[in-house]
This record gives sequence, structure tokens and C-alpha cells, in this order.
Amino acid sequence: MTKQIVTILTFGLFTTLLTGCDPYYSITVTNITSDTAQILVKETINFRTEKQKSLTTTDGFDVYELAPNEQIKVGSAIAEIDNDIPFDQIKIVTRKDTLTANSIETIKNLFDKKTFGGLKTPYNISIR
Repeated sequence: MTKQIVTILTFGLFTTLLTGCDPYYSITVTNITSDTAQILVKETINFRTEKQKSLTTTDGFDVYELAPNEQIKVGSAIAEIDNDIPFDQIKIVTRKDTLTANSIETIKNLFDKKTFGGLKTPYNISIR
């Protein structure tokens, strides 16, 4: 009887240990320009940051100012980012340009890429 219990507990322990744990990645936005940039976001429930927003626009965008070379954490993802994107829409405003992404695919295209395709981890959007 005790041998069966030990066998069952050992099997349960090995099953638990062999069940993979997905990696946890931060999602960040980094301003690598020499000027202040703004990001305007329509946040999802996955949006988390310690930075105070500057204001909320009349059309529902929360505005965050990023100083030169500043990085802010805006969320996190477990393994793939598909279900954890922290905003429905994002606008990146610099002195030279405004970039808008209004769908999951266009937002995913903003993230830094690996040399041979795919998204780099941890996930980051670089403002250039």
C-alpha cells in the first residue's frame, strides 16, 4: 500500500516538474531619440505602468511623455504576446512624425524584430 502511494506521489511530482513553464516577458516602449516623444494609447486590461499619464484626450487616448532615452514598462506577456498586447490602439508622436497602429497586426509590426524574423524578447517598441 505505501509503495503504491510513493509511486503515485513520485509520478505526480514528475508530471508537475515536466509540465513546462512559459517564460514571462516585459513589454516596454523605449524612446531612443534625442527629443521628447509622446505615446497615446487606448489601454486594454493588460496595460500596466508606473508612469503617470499626462492627460486623456477627448477621443479616449491616454498620453504619456517619454524623455530622450527613457523606457517605460507598459505590460507583460507570458510566452507569446498575442493575447497580452496592452493597448488596442497606439499613436507615437515625435517632432518629425506621427505613427498610428489601430489593429493587433499593425501593433505587432511596431515591436522590435529578430534578425531573421519573429519578435525579439523581451518585447519592446523602439521610437527612432
